[in-house]
Amino acid sequence: MSEATATMREGAARGTPRHATRTAVGEVEAYWFFGGLAVVRSPEGARPIVIQTTLPPGGVAPLHVHTELDDNIYVLSGRLAVRSGDRAFVLRAGDYVSEPAGVPQTLAVLDDAPAVILQIHASEDFLNFIREAGTPATDRTGPPEGQLDYEALYRSAAATGQPVIGPPMGTDEVAAIVAAAEH
Repeated sequence: MSEATATMREGAARGTPRHATRTAVGEVEAYWFFGGLAVVRSPEGARPIVIQTTLPPGGVAPLHVHTELDDNIYVLSGRLAVRSGDRAFVLRAGDYVSEPAGVPQTLAVLDDAPAVILQIHASEDFLNFIREAGTPATDRTGPPEGQLDYEALYRSAAATGQPVIGPPMGTDEVAAIVAAAEH
């Protein structure tokens, strides 16, 4: 008997039927988050959690740590300069990176177009941050007007297990990462 068959039988024996779940266009949660659009692609309760994030041109993430979850990213479109711990690289469409819990990380969107990524997590820690700090995106034409309250965002980040520990990469560091990737 396969492991999958055994798992299905165990679930049925406990009285918890297992079944496929899905989300369709228009059935998803979406939030304006740090100037980008975060769309929750996995249904409530499903694992892993899959979040499709559109990062604006020039978008950056401050240096931060995910204390309890590995941050897995698959790039759908665009390019990103990434620093994770002592490693730095450029991610392009089709690239995947897994950044372990506890490793400081930051990124910057390259080019004059948005980057679209899938973020994949085993727990809801990061999704809880998005829900707490983001603004529901009932209108997907653009983020709400006004300045972001970074102090409040950083407090929320720390409270949900994503403390900010430093500034985003500067333009010199981004240029150095791109130059190294081109060699």
